[in-house]
Amino acid sequence: MSISPVLADYLGQQRVHYEVLEHPLTTSSIASAREANIPADKLAKAVIVRRGERYSMCVIPASNQLVLEWLKYGRQHSYEIAEERELLGLFPGCEEGAIPGLGEAFHMDVIIDDSLMDKKDIYIEAGNHTHLIHINHYDFDRLMMNAWPAPISCIKGGGTSDEQYYWAPPEGW
Repeated sequence: MSISPVLADYLGQQRVHYEVLEHPLTTSSIASAREANIPADKLAKAVIVRRGERYSMCVIPASNQLVLEWLKYGRQHSYEIAEERELLGLFPGCEEGAIPGLGEAFHMDVIIDDSLMDKKDIYIEAGNHTHLIHINHYDFDRLMMNAWPAPISCIKGGGTSDEQYYWAPPEGW
């Protein structure tokens, strides 16, 4: 399998031109970026969050971590990161842990880190652990037209669960 059939159908319906890149087997987005020789901040990874019984997709750079406090502050709702077991069946045709960062293809609300909106090229998981999809800026912006853009992630720190953030939302955000 090179690309999720659901994703292929969605991209076709949206008339998106894309390129499929193959890379060695990986188990994380950051490793996929490294193996595909692309900058990690151009790989849009999906993090699924839950509010009550409803799921949303946060799309952030692979180089970053989602900051739930910022998401809560911007959306005025509390969210939790969904567990892998909760995601079974939500992403047909996708392997576990290889969720494409295009939530609308899977009928999910999307919240996108605004740092991804200024990238010339974007890459997303293809639905498996050996392929990425390259999408140009114009098409990616079109696909994210209904997404809510906000600063919801920061560059990954190191160390403890109380990692320092390298960036904070602006005052009054």
